[in-house]
Amino acid sequence: MNFVGIDLHKKTISLCVVDQERNVLDRRRFYCSQPERIGAFFGRLRPFQAVVEATASYEWLVKLIEPLADRVVLAHPKKLRIIAESTRKSDKLDARVLAEALALDTIPEAYRSSKRQRAHRVPVRHRSYLSRRVTSVRNKIRRILSNYNADREDLFSEAGLV
Repeated sequence: MNFVGIDLHKKTISLCVVDQERNVLDRRRFYCSQPERIGAFFGRLRPFQAVVEATASYEWLVKLIEPLADRVVLAHPKKLRIIAESTRKSDKLDARVLAEALALDTIPEAYRSSKRQRAHRVPVRHRSYLSRRVTSVRNKIRRILSNYNADREDLFSEAGLV
């Protein structure tokens, strides 16, 4: 069994592949803009388990490798103290630490919502964002009007539209 530690960033991915005895078998670096190369690499790697930190942009990578992997673990970044408190920081080293921790089965897992929840989360969050923006714009308009003593209570009500 191969264990893959993935250090994911906005533009690049650093990978480290180790075996059960934690010997490094391979190290790679890919650009995130090359999903077909990433998929091809993981396709040749079977059987494997992979670990990636739960960052803002992990979802596309997990969708890509999940069908190929025996197991994909989402690591909790705040609980990975060994990486967070490390004085020697590099993508290569972080990927290796993740791979070794996966081989030892010591990864603190992060919660990953179901596919259905993730699908609903995007429009709900966008609606919430838009609601906050509308409130912000209304407050700014009221602030400007109050500078001229022209604020009205019914400004944003049905009566104020007439």
